Amino acid sequence: MKRIDQLEGLRGLLAAWVVVVHLLPAAGIDPDAMGVFKPLINEKIRVQIFCIMSGFVIFVMMSSLSEDYTTYISRRLKRIYPAYIFAFVLSIAFAWIAYEALIQADFQSARNAGRIAILNNSFADWEWNSLAHVTMLHGVVPDSWLPLGAYAFLGQAWNISTEFQFYVIAPIVFWFLHHQSKALRIAFTVFTVVAVWYLKRWPNAAILANYAIYFALGIASYYLWNMRWKNQPLLSPLIVIPLAAAVGWFDLAMGAWIFIFGGALMVRDKKRQKGPVTRFLEHPAMTFLGTVSYPLYLLHMIPLYGWMYLLNNQGLDQATYFALLATLTFATAIPFAYLTQKYVEAPFYRSSTHKPQPVTTTDGRARSSNTVE
Repeated sequence: MKRIDQLEGLRGLLAAWVVVVHLLPAAGIDPDAMGVFKPLINEKIRVQIFCIMSGFVIFVMMSSLSEDYTTYISRRLKRIYPAYIFAFVLSIAFAWIAYEALIQADFQSARNAGRIAILNNSFADWEWNSLAHVTMLHGVVPDSWLPLGAYAFLGQAWNISTEFQFYVIAPIVFWFLHHQSKALRIAFTVFTVVAVWYLKRWPNAAILANYAIYFALGIASYYLWNMRWKNQPLLSPLIVIPLAAAVGWFDLAMGAWIFIFGGALMVRDKKRQKGPVTRFLEHPAMTFLGTVSYPLYLLHMIPLYGWMYLLNNQGLDQATYFALLATLTFATAIPFAYLTQKYVEAPFYRSSTHKPQPVTTTDGRARSSNTVE
């Protein structure tokens, strides 16, 4: 399959959304003040959608490529680790400015207080927090060992560990789900459900089990994508939109995914015209943001704290403070992310000495490996 521009644009939208959500408390604006928009400020929604996308993309990739586990995990590490460790080191170097910006903030908020607590714990156990992050185990180490360790120095990177936990087990899940033995597939599914239920009690909120249902929806989407829906009456706006709304009432991330993914299926198989949401996500500006979404997600707090530090104590009212902080943060974070993507992320990811071979289908055609990852 070729790159799905809607999903690339969705990555960009989610990354920009994260930046906005982090800007609000920096200007003293708490979610409770957002009225009907309060659910959109829930920090987990964007990560949940990212998890769904990862489940989908990783399964597409594994079905399209023939590679051993070592090659697979090496490519995954080259995809996420260089930009991640670059952002982590920079965040440590910038930590004291971040701390001063928060302490002297013109407009305090509960989340700013939480960020101060995270930095206090980060400084107190900096050696162990650094080790946990370098090994990407910060989402596994119990909170009783490292309080708030999942968020140390680079708060938004807690879910990088969650993603990596999924990458580690994804080939195992893929193998079991495609095994010829139905009994083995059922036994594995039951075992997985029990393991997820048990591990939800793990004393670290970034543990994979807490997001397993979202990765599972992404995996289910892979199987739906492999089907052809041209003559299926169930795939229609009259079904997809109410289903997305109903699911979204209970889980906004899942509802949003059903709406966007269902739209992509209808465009592909039903030859439906692209709606305004699809056209927006496929706009070059959004696909560009999708290209830089990973470093933008990782690095945006550095310019945010830097501008916050400079804007504090300037006698600005809250509206002006937020407008300036948002404008300056985006104006510097996006070029910063672009340079990081070009000179840190991309070179490592493209440097693989082993080029995985595409899987050949039963009719002799090779499936493309040009996926959204």
